[in-house]
Amino acid sequence: MKIYSCPDEVPAPKVDYSAKYDRAKEDAAEKKHMADLAKWLKKSGYTGKYTGEIYRQQIADGYAAYMFGDGSKSCLIHLPYGDGYHARDVEFVPKKEIIARIERDKAFSVMWKKHAAKQTA
Repeated sequence: MKIYSCPDEVPAPKVDYSAKYDRAKEDAAEKKHMADLAKWLKKSGYTGKYTGEIYRQQIADGYAAYMFGDGSKSCLIHLPYGDGYHARDVEFVPKKEIIARIERDKAFSVMWKKHAAKQTA
């Protein structure tokens, strides 16, 4: 699987680590970037069902995050958010396994939200 950096047309947001650092602002910038990147991928011919989904691998105290471009030739675009971790062998993970892991992450998120809702009720 080919791994790419963010395209010049959709550059990753620059983090302001000055005294004015605002986590909510940074989160909003990352969400907007992900939406814009997913649109760019679709315009670039990655029109499969999983285009725009996020693939993550646990690394140290965070994640290496990638956006999946689903098409006849699929790709991953590295998302340099947070610590900007890279997964060491991600290029060797087959498309079928990336999709399976995306589906597992989505199912786990649904399960976790249901569990959290029960705990607050």
